[in-house]
Amino acid sequence: MALSPLASPQPPSRPAPRKRASSLLSWLTCLGLSLAAAGCSDDDEKVDPLDYKHPLAEGETICGRSDFNEMFPYSIRSTTHPVLVHYYKEVEKETAQEVLAYVEKGWDYHVNQLGMRPAITDKGECGPDDAFDVFVWKGHRSCLVDVLSGDDSTPWDDRRGYMIVDPWGPYGGPELEETVVHEMAHASQAADDWYEAPHTFEMSAVFTDQVYANRYIKTYFDDFQANPDWAIDRDDKYDTWYMYGSSMYLLFLKDRFFGGQPQFLSQMWLLSRNPPGAENDQTLNEPDFADALDTMLADKGSSYVQTVPEFSRWRWYTGDHVDDRHFHHFKDGLDNLKAAKLALAAQQEAKPSTISITEKAPMMLGTSYIELSSGSSTPQNVYVNLEAPPNLKIRFVVQAVPGLTPDSDGETLDLSSGPQVLKFAADQKRTLIVTALPTGSYDPDLRDEARYPFSIVISDHP
Repeated sequence: MALSPLASPQPPSRPAPRKRASSLLSWLTCLGLSLAAAGCSDDDEKVDPLDYKHPLAEGETICGRSDFNEMFPYSIRSTTHPVLVHYYKEVEKETAQEVLAYVEKGWDYHVNQLGMRPAITDKGECGPDDAFDVFVWKGHRSCLVDVLSGDDSTPWDDRRGYMIVDPWGPYGGPELEETVVHEMAHASQAADDWYEAPHTFEMSAVFTDQVYANRYIKTYFDDFQANPDWAIDRDDKYDTWYMYGSSMYLLFLKDRFFGGQPQFLSQMWLLSRNPPGAENDQTLNEPDFADALDTMLADKGSSYVQTVPEFSRWRWYTGDHVDDRHFHHFKDGLDNLKAAKLALAAQQEAKPSTISITEKAPMMLGTSYIELSSGSSTPQNVYVNLEAPPNLKIRFVVQAVPGLTPDSDGETLDLSSGPQVLKFAADQKRTLIVTALPTGSYDPDLRDEARYPFSIVISDHP
């Protein structure tokens, strides 16, 4: 599903070009009917908002314009938060009030429940005063948070933000509440670090979306599970929903390491703060989210890279393999987790042969899944080995699932000394999980798009 017509490819803008198959929550918004019935006295106000397009085209600058008051002559101020919602026509007041309510809800959720920092107000850089500005902008299909300058009093690279939302566009209507709450995640992220590894923004925001909605989101998982060979922290430039679907990794961390509590995300962003400069040179993004997770996981005997093989195993326990031991299921959306089936790199009978994985070979921190079944040509004893061109940058971790006993979810095959026996489970199918990991330190900002081909050799002898 290509997003390029809607999404900005530039890192300063974190758009939410989301097209969901269904609403995440049961919100009843009848925008067209309620606004059409709002009838007003003068000729301009008799025009239904659905019948006009804002005079500013999508993507045009609004902050600092000389005609700012003409473009957004109306506004509503929050009585509980430093938020000002701007809108173009008086007849849009009801919609602006609805947006304001969702901004307040998102602010409280991210700050008071998850522990994130509040959005930094803008000192009048956008709008008439210090408030966080939100623009109800019909025709601006991409709903987003963009940023201005940073707070000079802080040593980290925070940014003052503002939001644009189109309640009549593809992410409005019944999606409006979740869209606005999602964007408030980006506003809080900007208070810590605006130039983090790109996928971190959407991975984090969609993680909070799912906690907020108490359900799994199918649309994102589809693209994530379709590309397991990609690095789990790959920036795909918004070509797919992959960066959004990588929220599955944070769900894994929540359930595996942080007692099912989502507040660890706040600590990850806090520990990712770094000085200005990464906007021009991403290698200056130190510390980054991976460094933050290394710090947080150290007392649990793990690190960011060390969690990847186990996550690759948990990732298999979706689709047809959903169980009650992996992922603490949300109240709703289990059907979406069951639909999140992994793409296999190969699928064949476990007979003596060589399975070469080249085109879909894994990137660094990517994984290939190879399903083997027992059939008429399968030897009594099956041995597997891995062959790959020598490369000092990477090492392969090979696992087999499902586990062979009730208390096991799989095992690691140590192929460093040669072929190992692969036993088969009762259903006569096992999947080899082959993950590419670095041999040394890892920096997500230095990772390239290289792939690492390998072959699995199946034989009847060691």
